[in-house]
Order: sequence, then C-alpha cells, then structure tokens
Amino acid sequence: MRRASALLVPLFALALAVLPAGAQEAPDDEVDETVQRATGLYITAPFVRIHGAERVADLIRSSHMDTAVIDVRDAQSRVHIDTQVPELAEQETGMLGDTRALIARLHELGVHVVARVVCFNDGGLAASHPDRAILDSRAHARGRQRVWTSWGTGSAWLDPWDTRNHDMLVAFAREVEAYGFDEIQLDYIRFPVDDGTPYAYYPHEVEGVRRRDLLLGLLGRIDEAVRIPLGVDVFGIQAFWRGDQAGLGQDLELWTQHVDVFTPMLYLNSMREWERGTQNRARRLVAIGVSRLRDRLGPRPVIRPFLQAFEEEAEDWGPGFIANQIRGARTGGADGFLFWHPGSNYGMLQRAMQGAAHSLSPFPVPHVRQRARSEALGG
Repeated sequence: MRRASALLVPLFALALAVLPAGAQEAPDDEVDETVQRATGLYITAPFVRIHGAERVADLIRSSHMDTAVIDVRDAQSRVHIDTQVPELAEQETGMLGDTRALIARLHELGVHVVARVVCFNDGGLAASHPDRAILDSRAHARGRQRVWTSWGTGSAWLDPWDTRNHDMLVAFAREVEAYGFDEIQLDYIRFPVDDGTPYAYYPHEVEGVRRRDLLLGLLGRIDEAVRIPLGVDVFGIQAFWRGDQAGLGQDLELWTQHVDVFTPMLYLNSMREWERGTQNRARRLVAIGVSRLRDRLGPRPVIRPFLQAFEEEAEDWGPGFIANQIRGARTGGADGFLFWHPGSNYGMLQRAMQGAAHSLSPFPVPHVRQRARSEALGG
C-alpha cells in the first residue's frame, strides 16, 4: 500500500484503503527462532541513559533472558532517537544517545533489541497540534475547541482517524528499522475506551468505515514499510474476546494479516476482579488468556505476553508470583514472555529467575508451529 497524504486522499479513497481486500497475505518479515522464543524485560530510556548498554545486558543476562524492549517513543510524549519526522522532532530527548552504537553494542552482548513505539496516546503532540487530536464533544457542541483528556490515562490522544497521524507513524517506523532494531512493538495502537470516551469527538471520522478496518489499514502500511517483525501490545481482555467488543479497534484475528508478534498485557493489576478469591489467579489468568488467543490466532503468530513484575494487586508477591506467571505462559502455549516494571526495577524478578523460575524457560518450540510458520511464509 502506497503512502498518501491526508490532504490529497478523498474520503471515499480512504475508506477503500483501510477496508480489508479479498487477499489476506501473510507477513513476509522473517520470524526466526530468536524472535519466536524471546524472553525479556521492558527497559525505560532513562535507565539506558544512566546505565548504558553493558548494564542493560547484565540485567537481561542475570535474569536468564535475552531481549530488551526499549522505549523509543513513550507515553510521556517523548521521542528518544534522532528523528527527521517534523512533528516528532519537537519531542526529542536524546536519552538513547548514539542509538546505532547502542544497538550494535547490545547485539555484541547477545541482546535481542525491540523498539517500543507508543502510537496515539500522546498528550504533548495533541496539545501542540490540536487539529490532529481527539476533541471534547461538550466544548465542540458550544462552538469551542478543547482537546479531550482520557479519564483512564489522564492524557490527551491523537485522533486515530486522522491519516496525518498514520503518515507520521509509518515514517517513524522506517526510521526505527534503519537504526538497527530487531523488532518494532506498537503500543496504544487503539482507540481510548474509558468512562470519559462518551465525550470524545473525532473530527476526522469517516462515516461507514469501522474502527477495526481503519487500524488494520494502518498496520498494513507499517508492515509494508518495514522488513523487521512487527509486534503489537494489546489489552489483556482482548485475549479473551473475539472481534472488537470493546470498541478499541483491535480485532486480533484480522491483524494476523500484518502482525508477527502479539503481546497481550496479562496483569492482575489491570484485571483486578478476574476470578477474585480463587487460587493461583495470576497463573490461571496468563494460561487461559494465552490459550484462548492461540486458539483464535492459530499456530503462525508469535504470542509473547507481558507479565507483571510490580507489586500492585499482585497476590502472594514474591518469586513464586513471578514463577507462576511463567508457568501460566508455558501452559497456555506462549512462545516466550516479557516482564513489565514501569521503572525497570527487576530485583524481585531476578530473585525468581535465579531460583523458583530458573528452569521454566526457554519454552519448547513445537515442530507443528514451526512448520505452519514456514509454510505461511512460503518456506
């Protein structure tokens, strides 16, 4: 799919561009065993700035893992690499320094490097470019313009309907690949859904086009723009539901056309009432979520859940909690796993990985799944 400016594409052409065509080709990016079996940690850009590549690699290795998911564009409206995308250049921090040298050093140290890219949750850009943001319908009804703020994230959001925002993300994905990252992981590639969304007004909404088809079109453009594997973070609840019942625009069955790696965020912290009062809730949440997602998506996509490495809402917090989540991922049929701590503080996880969880990974790679991926990719 060719890039096109929102100013040049008529609305009827936009509708045709984002609707899924009859052909449903599998992604042609190479998904090798390193990608399939990856296990790793989320690493903030400030952590990288303070500690450097060697400390990042030490943290990964001492946790008996092999992958670092590093912020290049985060939910605080910060961009941590040098970018030529004009609107994103306003947000540069330089925290990753010489990014090519950083990634090259991490590769030398045996670390698989994933770039995390936050998409539409961007209060800074929404404030500086309100014409590209979701607006408050109450102000709009009174003839005034005010940027809408999510009651969930506390942040303003870019309008997912505005294809200028799509163009920006496609261009940025190309830059990320050029820096040498091994994968791209898209986060907040969705519509906001919380108690405040009844007051959200989308100035660029196209009548007759569904949210899920809009985001499918964006994923198709990014997939065509880059050759490295493309991953997405998705709400944990999406692992349990078919289709897009919540209105997030995330229809994961459709997304298999373009997405190589699915990362459901299966945290007790975000699913607090799920089977409350039962035993081994964390293990069951992960196992059932991964298993249901695998049943829906089939054998080809990599399923690599984000697991919880912070204490909030964690029952029986300790090494056993960490180990039980990994057991759940393995039981459910995940290919690997990631752990999330918002400040990259992984002391408890390291205790677990050097003790109770030491022998639980890497996961086996079923031959049938390898064969299915090979056939899907024309191997």
